[in-house]
Amino acid sequence: MKRLFYFLYEYRSFIVFLFLESISTVLIINHKFYEAYTHDVIGGVQNFVSEVRNYPFLKGENAELLRENALLREQLLQVSVPVDQLDATEPYRIIAAKVINNTIVGTKNYLTLNKGTLHGVVPGMGVVSTEGIVGRVKAVSSYFATVTSLLHTAMQVSAQISNSKALGTVQWSGHEPCRAQMLYVPRHIPIEPGDQVVTSGYNATFFEGVRIGHIEQVKLREESPYYDIELRLSTEFSTLQNVYVVKNTLKQEKNSLEKHTQDFYE
Repeated sequence: MKRLFYFLYEYRSFIVFLFLESISTVLIINHKFYEAYTHDVIGGVQNFVSEVRNYPFLKGENAELLRENALLREQLLQVSVPVDQLDATEPYRIIAAKVINNTIVGTKNYLTLNKGTLHGVVPGMGVVSTEGIVGRVKAVSSYFATVTSLLHTAMQVSAQISNSKALGTVQWSGHEPCRAQMLYVPRHIPIEPGDQVVTSGYNATFFEGVRIGHIEQVKLREESPYYDIELRLSTEFSTLQNVYVVKNTLKQEKNSLEKHTQDFYE
């Protein structure tokens, strides 16, 4: 024990030096770690604050992009209108809207949009997205609209197969939200899996050529005059956010004339 005290006393200066040197080293390391950690934390906070601060501007930019996209789509539609109509009228108007509610799990699904009568939306208008057909406007208030989704068992859409121009009706069976059936396609028309199915434009709700889906499966029962066709829908309803409401300014005139003709023959 005496030897230990003697050793410590003999080398006391060197031991104190090592002790102080160790403390200095630890302090330096901790300072650098603290500095790096502080930068990470401050940088993260600043990034969060920046994102929050810019969020309103991003919403504004997104809304402006949707508006411009709607105008471009409207102009493209006018190009597709027959030449003899261009001088008289431009039948289609496009209203950009955002989906604020959407159901896909039932058999009578619907959507809610953030646009209403104050924005020009009325019942009966078609609703599409960049992917394809979405549904038809059912009810409207001043600022909102509900839409009967394509994923509604009562919803029927006049359709045609792009390759053959064969007409039929697309209707959802109430099962998978990514598939539907195409009905009343005559068995003598050649069709194949992969053929694209689009709107026919016959019912004045949707303009011609809006994507509905592609043929995934074809069956032909021996006694049936029509194919059993299953489609893979082009619209992914589970992630739907932005849509376009289609206003056909000639719809009422067309429907009125057709009704008059039907009444005449009855």
